[in-house]
Amino acid sequence: MATETAQPKKPGLVSPQKGSREEALDLIFSPLEHGDGFRHGALGAPGYGKTYHMNRVVDAALNRHLVDLVLTHDVKFAEPEFDGTCFINVGAPVTPSLEASRHAVYRGDIRNDVVCSAEDVATLGKRLLQREQVSVLLNIGELDNCLTDGGRSWQAPTVRWFSSQGRALKGCLTWTAQQPKRCPDEIFDQSTTIAFLHLDARSSNYLGNTLMLDEGMVEVLPKLARGEFVLAVPGLEWNGKVYRF
Repeated sequence: MATETAQPKKPGLVSPQKGSREEALDLIFSPLEHGDGFRHGALGAPGYGKTYHMNRVVDAALNRHLVDLVLTHDVKFAEPEFDGTCFINVGAPVTPSLEASRHAVYRGDIRNDVVCSAEDVATLGKRLLQREQVSVLLNIGELDNCLTDGGRSWQAPTVRWFSSQGRALKGCLTWTAQQPKRCPDEIFDQSTTIAFLHLDARSSNYLGNTLMLDEGMVEVLPKLARGEFVLAVPGLEWNGKVYRF
């Protein structure tokens, strides 16, 4: 009698329940239904689709007219990772024109040593929220740029303000990160949703122990393929679904 050969596990959809794109976006944007700004993060290993994920969230927020303006801090690479009108710094222009572009991407200029900090972009967003009554989504391309060298404290206090207080003015925040150990506990506490993409077993277990995540979710994270994610919503049990934009 032939014996059954065990097949090696492959990355891919690991949940029997496949969630829809629209369902995931509805969960991410749900705080707006109660007059609160949403705060959404994407955490995962390099190369597994965090930036693509956040591009889709930003596009949906604009297409659904949930925000008036997106301000993105995007300085990780020499070429932009986010779609929008690129500016070197917040002084060009001082106030982005809603007619010209609803998505301003601030890049700095690495070739000429021009620095544009996440704090600069967040300060502009805070001013627009407070004085112009424009609904703003602050999109931080890499959270690590807002943190101290140790990665556990903030060096961009106005980004922190968006996380904790900006929601009262319907200010929204999105962010991505690669390593959970380099994220302040506060960002996990203040985010209204977090998309967890593929993470190795060690990072997954760290999240499970730190955030008390559902054991089933923790087991799924190392098995996710590129682009797949699960959604953690504070106060709610994991719905058991895997999503893909």
